[in-house]
Order: sequence, then C-alpha cells, then structure tokens
Amino acid sequence: MKRLLAIIPLGLALIIASCNQAPPPGNPKILEQMSIAWDEALNTKDLETLTMIYESNARIMPPNGKILLGADGVRATFGAMMDAGLTGKTTIVEIAMSSGLAHKVGRYEIMDGETVVDTGKFIETWRTGDDGKWRISNDIWNSDNPPAPPKQPMHGMHHRQGDGMGHPHVMILHEVEDSERWLAAWRGEDSRHDMFRANGAAHVHTFQSGDNPNLTGLVIAVKDMEAFQNMLSSDEGRAAAAEDGVVADSMTVLMEAK
Repeated sequence: MKRLLAIIPLGLALIIASCNQAPPPGNPKILEQMSIAWDEALNTKDLETLTMIYESNARIMPPNGKILLGADGVRATFGAMMDAGLTGKTTIVEIAMSSGLAHKVGRYEIMDGETVVDTGKFIETWRTGDDGKWRISNDIWNSDNPPAPPKQPMHGMHHRQGDGMGHPHVMILHEVEDSERWLAAWRGEDSRHDMFRANGAAHVHTFQSGDNPNLTGLVIAVKDMEAFQNMLSSDEGRAAAAEDGVVADSMTVLMEAK
C-alpha cells in the first residue's frame, strides 16, 4: 500500500529516528514524514523497519480477515505482500493530532509492477510512547472493490454430495505466467495445500493442460465455504495468487452441478 521512491533499507531506520526528533509533537508534518518511512519500508521490502513503526501490541485489521497483533501481525500481513512482489502508493486525506494521540485517513493503491491491482481507503491511529516516538496503534483498511467470488451462488453447494463426505466441490480454472513456478507452490513443505487446508479446503487437486502448460486449474473439496471464500478474497489470498503467477483476469470459478 504505501510507496515513495526507493532508497536503501539502511537509510530507513535513520529516517524513522529523524522523524521522531523534529518537527515538535502536535505538528502533522511528523506523521507525514513517518508515512514516507512506512512507504519506503514496504516498497524496499524492509520488513523489520516497517515493524518498528508499529506499537508492540498494535492491531492490524485487514479486510475479510481477523485482527492480528503486534510484530507478528505486521510480518504476516505486509510480509505476504512483499513476498508477492506487490508495492503501494498512498494519498493522505486528513491528519489530526492532540495530546499524544493522532489519526490519519487516506487512500491507497496496490500495484503489481506497473499494474494497479487494488484501490481502497484506510485509517490509522497513532500514539506517542514513553520514549516520545510516534507509532501506529491501529491500522485498518478496505478495498473499493467488491469481494470475490460471489457468495450467494456458492452457498447452495452445502447441500450437494461433493466428495462423498458431504464436502462440495469447486473448480477454479486459470492461466499462469509460468506453470513450473505455479506447480512448485503446490509441492513440498509449507505448500499452498497447507494454506488452503487452514482456510476450509478439505482436499485440493491440481491440473494442467497437455496442450498449454500454462492453462492450469484446481478441483477443491470445501468443508467450510465461508472460510474458503474469505481466504480467496483476502489480501493474503490475492497476494498468494500474484506470487504464484496467476493471471487474475483469466480466472473462472465453476460450481458443482446439482
């Protein structure tokens, strides 16, 4: 989400230190400068510096997901974006500060290379700690785009036979940039099987066209449709698809027929 021109990661820690020295507390410029440091850290994949900008018990509240806390939440959320090669750009709409508390409202764009893959809005609350430095205490944002895939048609699948264990099937067809890269994500330890299993998918089978290796697909037995849909439409799900090279506008979701 938050982007400026790239500089070397070593300089980011110096930016944060200087931001918390001047201008004096109560001046919105200090949060503008901290936002620059945030953007730089995200877009140069400096996760440790990004983590430093948050309180140790900060709440991270991504769309379609649970509240995450502190450094682990920052790493899980924004580390996934970095791993997927996503960058961001923000525009500040409002900053208000009073007695060690502040809030910032703005808009964001998420980019994969030069392509904008998501736009939305965010609000952050900031506090000063015992050391006098400003840090983010709450960070929440949501997309301008509707969640996908549509929920209502898929809910009806709960009553179908599926895999014989009461699990309905979903088929997802898509093209990928590199079939070997996509297949590698589904192999070995910590594969996409683990991610899908943790989000309502009982079993996943991968498929590939013999005529066009980059035409690929999944057949998924779903035991928790709501969890599965939330994962697909979450930042984590979109980041995973981008990391695996899935061509977003080629995706087709098919539901098991009655």
